[in-house]
Amino acid sequence: MKTPHILVVTTSHGDIEGRPTTGIWFTEFTEPFAIFREAGFSITTASPRGGPAPIDPRGYPSREVIADVRDGLEALNATLRLAIMDVANFDGLFFPGGHGPMFDLVTDPICKSLISAFWEQGKPVAAMCHGVAALLDVPVADGGTLLAGRRTTGFSTVEDAMDSLFRFMPFSLEERMRAEGSRFVSGPDHQSHVKVDGQLVTGQNAQSAVATAEAFRDLVNLRKL
Repeated sequence: MKTPHILVVTTSHGDIEGRPTTGIWFTEFTEPFAIFREAGFSITTASPRGGPAPIDPRGYPSREVIADVRDGLEALNATLRLAIMDVANFDGLFFPGGHGPMFDLVTDPICKSLISAFWEQGKPVAAMCHGVAALLDVPVADGGTLLAGRRTTGFSTVEDAMDSLFRFMPFSLEERMRAEGSRFVSGPDHQSHVKVDGQLVTGQNAQSAVATAEAFRDLVNLRKL
């Protein structure tokens, strides 16, 4: 079997009201990254701007664990520009979370086009926590949108209300997903919860990082058989 090659897309947005207070939630990148590496996947990391991806300072690794996640840090510090990615080179598309995607990936036209292309070619697409915002308003061939009618999950409104940054968010993710017609399924707060609907995988929160990555890994491997 040819080595699967996946594209991991991160946010480039790291500020709220001009202060560097958000970005990607670190473990939502590094835990899946480790699983993909262990599975033997080739991984390309990209973002809208390219270069270093912003990391939410609240989740930055401590000195005690930083040596264990050095590969992930290196990947986040050298993302490629999303605009030069070609769907033909990849077998799956994965979006980690953090609040950043709520500001850039949610409206990025290149991101939307890539998601549509992966989907129409039958390649697995996965997103977790606020990274699911990237999947909003993605057009698909039947004239609808990717999330409409599909069983999904993401960071819930209840979980959002517990977060001090929620008041700065442009919208409630769960509410937007439901408004688009997603069959949103919420699990227990801050516990692992994943939904798989065909080639689509969504995870609810940071605690779902491992399970979301494993479900995505299995779909990628199944497609490559």
